[in-house]
Formats: sequence, structure tokens, C-alpha cells
Amino acid sequence: MTSQLTHAQLAGLTTSFFKAVDAKDIDGVVSHFAPDATLTVQTDHITFTGKDNIRRMFDDFFNNSPQMIHEIKSMVVDEANGKVATQQRYTGELLDGTKNDMYNCNFFDVGSDGKFTRVVVWMAGTNPLK
Repeated sequence: MTSQLTHAQLAGLTTSFFKAVDAKDIDGVVSHFAPDATLTVQTDHITFTGKDNIRRMFDDFFNNSPQMIHEIKSMVVDEANGKVATQQRYTGELLDGTKNDMYNCNFFDVGSDGKFTRVVVWMAGTNPLK
């Protein structure tokens, strides 16, 4: 697969995705995904397939999270193959008072149209995306 997207475009997609997540902008988050995309939380062996299921997962996460911050610590962009890997610090609090402070890694496969076709998440700690 050869990506038609530049390094800056690929990096910008992941940055705008995390900004939308932190703003709890469900439409903004879902707009990053292709219709048949998958999002897998590998450390919990859970996969959400298609924009509707991904939307539902993020909607539940947002409704259970009064606040959250994702701070990208490192990013590797594979321009030739349309892939991006990020390490981010996630801090947040859930409605039940659980406080999260963890480092996670996301792996993004990006189609030539600039939409995520596959996202894999590795989490350190308890998964708040259930």
C-alpha cells in the first residue's frame, strides 16, 4: 500500500483525533474513521467494527468521563505505508471517581482518503473504554 498523504497530514490526523477526543466531540472523533474501520483495544481483546460501534464506544466513554487529557509524547509516521504510531499520556477521571494516569500506545492505519481504517490501542492499566 502506498499512502498519498504527507508526513504532516498523517501526523495532523492523529493530533486532531486526540483533540476531538479530549473535547468530547463525538462527530469530530467519528469523522476520522472509514465506514468499515476497526478499533481494537488489544490489551482487553475488544474490537469495535464500523463507525456506529466506534461511535457507541466513544459515546459511552465520554458519558462516563467528566474530563480527560491525551498528551502525545512521541509519534512515528510511516508515510510510505500510511501508518502512525503514538505514545500518549492519558489522564482523566470517571464518574465513579476513578482517576486514570497512564501511558498508552495507538497504532493507526490511514487510507489514502485520510480516514482511519484500523486503530489498535495498547493500554497500561484498567481500560476506561469498556
